[in-house]
Amino acid sequence: MRIFYFLWLICSFAFADESTDWQTQSYKQSKHLPDLHHAVDVKLLDEMQPPAEFVLKEDRKIGCKTCHGLEKIAETPYDKIDKNAPDFLRKDGYKKLETFCANCHDKKAHERPNIHLMLNDDGTIKKENCLFCHSEINEQREKLRLLVDTHLRLPVEKVCLGCHLKTPHFNAVEHTDANLKALEQSKSSAKNMKARLKKTEDEQGVHLPLSENDEVLCLTCHSPHAKGVLGEKNPASNQVNGDIKKGVEYEKHSWNEVMEADKHERLGKTGDVLPPYQRLKNEVLLRLPAKDGTLCLSCHEFEN
Repeated sequence: MRIFYFLWLICSFAFADESTDWQTQSYKQSKHLPDLHHAVDVKLLDEMQPPAEFVLKEDRKIGCKTCHGLEKIAETPYDKIDKNAPDFLRKDGYKKLETFCANCHDKKAHERPNIHLMLNDDGTIKKENCLFCHSEINEQREKLRLLVDTHLRLPVEKVCLGCHLKTPHFNAVEHTDANLKALEQSKSSAKNMKARLKKTEDEQGVHLPLSENDEVLCLTCHSPHAKGVLGEKNPASNQVNGDIKKGVEYEKHSWNEVMEADKHERLGKTGDVLPPYQRLKNEVLLRLPAKDGTLCLSCHEFEN
């Protein structure tokens, strides 16, 4: 869940293939850097000690040769630069671009924090993490509160989108757009979905919140709070016991051989772009287990 976010961003857009006049010129001619390119002619901080291969200009300033090993790169038109050349970036062999940035920048200092790690080693709450999503800290940990009373900074259906994509996994959009009342009225197989949800809450001692309009939310299935943040008597605290530091983990499974054969038969080469079949190994921040179907059965009923 942690990424070397900002440094990855400024590097990933460098030398974008846009059709512009300056791309037919060199940096020496145009003095134009690609969008989000790292700044040049800035002095490196004293605490930054890059490898010897990273050539600095006078007074420890960054130049083209600091990061790039291609000969005469500053005199070469941008559209003629071979970005796949081994020496395009110094010390070739980076599987991740942020690893290259870590030659100068401290990786730990530039990681995006995992705000869901909300407990200190002594069990106290990291209150600064609460304020990413809430405008004020809710002290009533034992009491189940309505979402409208939790002082969220954004509408409940959008609060997760400040950090997460709208489609972080398969079927995310279909679920978060789903209105249980509408489904019950339009599909016979969806009847009593809300009743099933309430029954699951009572039987499992868990909270599966919906919006005021009975819409499924990210928070219906996912708990944003680590185990122990909310009081044990609060149904919203119940969730699967997964290692949040590790995040979601998958493991290889023999069923993938069957899936690959099926994809090849039905889709041909198109199926090659689909990910392999893997089994969930570590689930985190889920109110009920998904890998055994318990979470799905809280709303859905399947025929044997």
